[in-house]
Formats: sequence, structure tokens, C-alpha cells
Amino acid sequence: MLFVNAGMNQFKDVFTGRRAVDYARATSVQKCIRAGGKHNDLDNVGFTARHHTFFEMLGNFSFGDYFKERAIAYAWEWVTNELSLPIDRLWATVYTDDDEAFELWAAIAPELKRGGRILRFGKADNYWSMGDIGPCGPCSELHIDRGEQYGVGPEHVVNGETDRFMEIWNLVFMQDDQSGDGATAPLPKPSVDTGAGLERLAAVLQQVDTNYEIDLFTDLVEALCDIAHSSYDKHRASHHVIVDHIRALSFSLADGAGISNEGRGYVLRRILRRAARHGRLLGQHEPFIYRLVPALVATMGEAYPELRDKQPHVEAVIRTEEESFHRTLETGLELFDRVASKLAATGATTVPGDEVFRLYDTYGFPYDLTEIIARERGLDLDRPGFEAAMSAQQERSRAGASFGVASSSATAIVDNDPPAFAPTEFVRDVMSVDATIQRVAPIDGTDTIAVVLDRTPFYVESGGQISDTGTLEIESATMTVSSMAKSNDYVVHIGTVTSGSSNTLTAGVTVRASIDVVRRWDVMRNHTATHLLHKALRSVLGDHVRQSGSYVGPDRLRFDFSHHGPISADDLVRIEEIVNGEIIKGTAVATEIMSLDAAKASGAMALFGEKYDDNVRVVMIDGFSRELCGGTHVATIGQIGPFVITLETGVASGVRRIEAITGRAAQDYVVEVRRFRRDVAATVNRPEADAIGGVKALAEANKSLQRDLKKAREELVSGGGSAPLGSASDLGPLTLMTHDFGESDRDTLAAWIDAQKSRPESVVAIALGTVAGKVTYMAAATSAATDHAVHIGSMTKELLPQFGGRGGGKPNFAQGTVAADTVASDLFATAEAILRSTTEGVHG
Repeated sequence: MLFVNAGMNQFKDVFTGRRAVDYARATSVQKCIRAGGKHNDLDNVGFTARHHTFFEMLGNFSFGDYFKERAIAYAWEWVTNELSLPIDRLWATVYTDDDEAFELWAAIAPELKRGGRILRFGKADNYWSMGDIGPCGPCSELHIDRGEQYGVGPEHVVNGETDRFMEIWNLVFMQDDQSGDGATAPLPKPSVDTGAGLERLAAVLQQVDTNYEIDLFTDLVEALCDIAHSSYDKHRASHHVIVDHIRALSFSLADGAGISNEGRGYVLRRILRRAARHGRLLGQHEPFIYRLVPALVATMGEAYPELRDKQPHVEAVIRTEEESFHRTLETGLELFDRVASKLAATGATTVPGDEVFRLYDTYGFPYDLTEIIARERGLDLDRPGFEAAMSAQQERSRAGASFGVASSSATAIVDNDPPAFAPTEFVRDVMSVDATIQRVAPIDGTDTIAVVLDRTPFYVESGGQISDTGTLEIESATMTVSSMAKSNDYVVHIGTVTSGSSNTLTAGVTVRASIDVVRRWDVMRNHTATHLLHKALRSVLGDHVRQSGSYVGPDRLRFDFSHHGPISADDLVRIEEIVNGEIIKGTAVATEIMSLDAAKASGAMALFGEKYDDNVRVVMIDGFSRELCGGTHVATIGQIGPFVITLETGVASGVRRIEAITGRAAQDYVVEVRRFRRDVAATVNRPEADAIGGVKALAEANKSLQRDLKKAREELVSGGGSAPLGSASDLGPLTLMTHDFGESDRDTLAAWIDAQKSRPESVVAIALGTVAGKVTYMAAATSAATDHAVHIGSMTKELLPQFGGRGGGKPNFAQGTVAADTVASDLFATAEAILRSTTEGVHG
């Protein structure tokens, strides 16, 4: 899932029986976002009274404890006694064949039965699932009739599309588990999952027309009106979109998400750009969304202190992304202009769906933004074509997200035939153990086999750390383990038999399971180094830094983290110094198992995107770092060896990436750097200590020579007192200058073009030359020439395709490339014809 979309997400494995907890009931207030997948409210936000991307869901849960009767009784007691909602305005709904729930409502709330206010609905309205797979079941909902002021007539009904009847609570009776093929199986224990949107309940209790008028939104709306100098009553939809979206953006960024072109980040980019589009409707053509963050923090920062703690980071990321979108918007508008021009040339009035999708996919234009731009020009959009292109992309995404064949086939060894034996025991901190084979199976269509052991030293990829490799050995055979998989705590070893016969590897046989020790040590060094790096980043950049992704392999470590801009060279040096300074201390790495709450209370960092059990492993480096982590680590940090940062870059708005090496790889790097330094010193004939001075002197000498070369080139192409290069053609009101430079360089072409462009006469200049193997075209017009309606960019777009090329530009300059077999004289003659047509049209 890209986002938590319901209060029950964290309890999925509890419902299915895969995770045991020491409680049977729970209540929660859950931050939720519904902006993608099955539960997607994005397109409705702003145009209904009650839809949001971000909202808070109240819920109570039973895990095999109470079921329908008590769930219904609790719900009725709470809404009638605690909230004091009027009974005569409440309605209940049940799944079409759920007679038990119907009768329970009739017994617990006889007023509803007498009033005929218990209704039955089908699967679309009264059967709930988290997504395509997972726990699901029939549900019962409570609705409130908000009164005739919200409408009278047959369309104003429960589960209708109007605002009169509002669902305020959903009681889901979790009793099924749905698999990927749509089949359902009973859950181990019937359970209860309820959900009530805080914003909807507040709207009812505060007696306002929309969720956007409750106290959680009023200060935000007022702040937006002040910033945009806008009227809320005249532009309600746009105000609603913006104040909703700033909540979704801020909470996501505060939780460690970033804005990017894929996955979760892409959804957030769409949300921001949708808000920016509505900002333009309010007259906002400069970044403004980030200015709403302080108002949001003032309203919700006490309840959610992460907002207050991350406020500078959230503001910086949103502002940067807004600035990026404004630049993208201009580029996208240019693309739309070209599409509109093509339509005008053919007399068509509908923008093709693939072009609309290109604006959406490449430039982040929401469909409704393109629709507005099109409407302003009297054009329609091909909605079916757009939706077809969108569906094709979604199919590609689903195909790309499927599991690897080996891994998914391997887990079938336990998924298709649930074992009666105990899950695999992970034997930590040893490199080799004797273990018993529990199950063996070939992987279809390959010579690879899958083996499940009762115990193993092999680590299975998790938390960014990749899986171990190694061997399973018996006297008569050796299996080389190349990858690992895991399903329901059963560890699957995947590999091929490299000596002996696979027939000897059977259930009950004892094998020696050994990991690749050298590789594991490289991995452990890098993993422990990520903990040191995380702490160093927070020390240098600030406490807003949180891990948002990682890779820990034998070759390098990669660490993604929340930060709003590039890290300076000085800060990178400081970060390296801190990490290496700690490594030199040689502090022991300690671990402790404790409850999740106790771990967090101790100051241990929990990582974004990770799922934790109720008891967790805390990895501690005394006096420096404390993190929740299930990975493998060195015994003392001195075993890490040198730490070297090799890369710092951005991967999304608000997310930076550092790559680094340690141990053997870092030692090799240091040796290579020393060799490089010696070679540079020898090249510039200076001592190693002064090598950089020699390089600087060489660079200055090169600059001086380049200046002299440029001056000589300019004199050459301008004629230097003699006749200038190029052939002249008299076109009446202007002169066409052309020259074929043959094998040349871009600077020479540009210098000649600039010389022609600066002439006082009415001149158009065209240059061709082969630059780095490509036939390069440049053209320019003097100011006097553009006064004669010459548009070099338009001429270029018409000219170059006739010679297998492409290009474009502005009225007074353009450039591009043409096919390698282009004859310069033919191109010059075609350009002359185009220019004659242009000037004759103006002056004839």
C-alpha cells in the first residue's frame, strides 16, 4: 500500500492470525490518506461536502473477542448516549443477506425497526475490503438524516449521492480473507473493525453544512483567503481542494515521505499540482501553498507534534516542488500550444487522449487543468482516449510490480500446502549451523530447488539489508544458495545443486547450512555504518532527518533520508568526520529485545515504512545511536574500518540520497585515491602536497589559451578585415547568409552565427557543420530581419523535418540536427524558398 487508508491496516496480520498480540480489543485514532488504489477520493475532494484525501479515522476493534452483537450495541450506545445524536434521524444498513445483523439492530434499537430505518444493501455498499486481497466481510453502517434543508425528493436517500444522508460509522464484521484470485476463506476468528471519520462526526456535532466548516478547517480557510486575497464564498471548491491537500502533503512529508515521479511520491506530486492548479484559479501564479503550513501546525501541531518538529522541512519541500511545477507548467503550456496549432491546421476541435495523457504523465497536468486550458481555446478533450492510456499505464505498473518468478515460486513450497511443522528459527550471529530439512521442492521450469530448514543462519532480505548467500552441504551433495524468500516465518533457501545429486536432499536429512562469511562481514560493516550515518546526518543537518529507504549490500550502502536540499561539501566532510570519529572509538554494538512502546520511550528511532512486532530488537551504540533493527551488525564499530561517502544526490523533492563504502571497499578506494594523487603530481611536475596548485595553474593557462582561441576564431568567422565567411543571397528586404563548415565544433558555428546576428542590416544566417558526428544546424536573424516578420524558430520547424531532422527555437535564433546525408546546398535553397514566401507574403 502507498498510504494507510484505514484504521485496520496495522491489524491486518492480527485478523488473519499471522501475528499474535497480547490484547483482544483496541481503539485508535488513525491518520489516513485515500488518494490512490481501491479507496481513492482525490477526484471528489473539493466538490462534495465530505470527501478528503487526508482524514482522521476513529475505530474500535475486536480480535476474536466480541462480534456483531456487542459491536452494534457499542455503536448505538456511543452515538445516542455519548454524542447525543437524535434517534429519530438515525438509520442503519446491513448487508443484503445478513439477517443476524438485521435482527440485532431490531433488538438493540427498536426505534429503528419501528420507523423502517433498517435497510439492506448489496456488496457495493455494505461489504468492505482493504484492497484486492486481505481481510474482508459484510458491514453495517450508521447514517444520519441531516434534514429537509439538504433536499427533498426520491434522490435524497440513504447511500444516495446527495448530502442529506451522511454515513457516520461503518461496522465491518471481518470474517473472510480474500486471495488474489478473488476467492475467500474464513478467518481464524471472526473479528470487528469499525471506522468513523472524525471530520464527518464533527460536522454533524457542530451543525455545519460541510466538513470544511468545522474548527479543524476554519483557520486554514481564513489563512488561505488572507494569502490569496480571495473570496471563500465565490470559490468554495478551490478553497476546499487547497486546504485539504495541504493536510495530506504536510502529514505525509512529516512522516518521512517525499515527492517524486513514482509510487507514493507521484501521488503526492499530483496532489500538490492539483492544489497549485486551484491556486491559479484564485489568482496565485507564484508559490503559495507552503505558506499555509504554519496555520496547519497551529491547529494540529499539539495533537501531532511531528508536524511542529518537521515544519521547516515541510515548508521547504512544498515550496521547492511548487517552484518546479511553475517551471514545468510553462513547458507544458508550450506543448499544449503545439497540439492546439496542429488541431487548428486540420480544423479539429478535440485534443487526442494520448496527448492529454502525455501532459498528465510527463508534465503532471491534472486532467481538469488541461480541460480548463482547452476550454479557454474552444477545444474539447478525448476523455475515453485519456482513460484508455491511463488504463494501459496501470496495467504496465501492475506487471512491473509482480514478484520475481523464483521467489514467488519458491514460497509456494509453504503457501500451497501450509506446513504442520514449526516456522524456521533464525540463528543469529553465527555463520554455520547444522539443520534439518523440513521440505524440498523443485521450482517449475528451472534446475533451481527450494529448501525449508528447521533453523538457519541465513538472513532474509528485510529493512534494506539484502539476503545472505552460501551453501547447504551433506557428505554427498552441495547446494549453492543464491537467494532467499520468506512466507509466514518459514524461510526458503533457493539455489542449485552444484555437486552430487539433488535426490539426496530430502526431508529429514541433516545439512550443514553455511553463509558466505566474507560477504556477510561486508554487509554487517555497511549496515552498522548506516546507523552511524543516520545519527551523523541528524547531528549536522537537524532532527528533521529521517530514514526513508536504504540498501545494505556487500558492495556499498545507500541511505535515503528526508531533507529539503543538497548537502554542502563542508557538511559532507563533517558527516564523514563524525562517522569515522565514532568508528575509531571502537564502541561495542549492543542489542536488547523490548516492547515497541518501551523502545520508543527509550529514544530508539523507528524507521519509515517498516512494520514492527509488539516486541522489537533495539541496536545500541552507547552514547551515540539507538535504532529499532532486525538486521545483522558488527560486534564493535571499530570493525567497520574506513567510511567514505561516494555520492550525494536527490531522489525526490524532500528526499536526498547518500551512498558510501566501508571496510575492504573503502581501503581499495583509499589506495586508488593515493595512486591518483601521485599520478596527478607527476603530470603537473609538482610535489604531491602541491599537486592541486599545479592543476590550478594548468587550468588558468588553459583558460588563457581558450580566450586567445576564441578571439582568433571570432576574427576568422567575421572576416577579420577581409570578406566574411559565407555566401550571400539577396531576398529583397533581407539578405540570406549561409555557410557549410564541414567538420567543425559548436563554438565555431555559434561564433559565426553571433557575428551575423549582430549586424545592423536585415540578415538571416544559417550554418551547417558536423559536430561530434552529427550534422548540426544553427540559424539566426538580426533585429532588422525580425521586423520583416521573420521567425527563425517557425522556419526551422518547417525546414528541418524535410531533411530528416528536428529542431526549434525563438524568433531570432534556432538550432537542431539533420540527417547525415543532408546536402548543404539543398537545405540552404529550401530555406531561401521559405524565406521568400514569408517576405513576399508580408510585402507583396
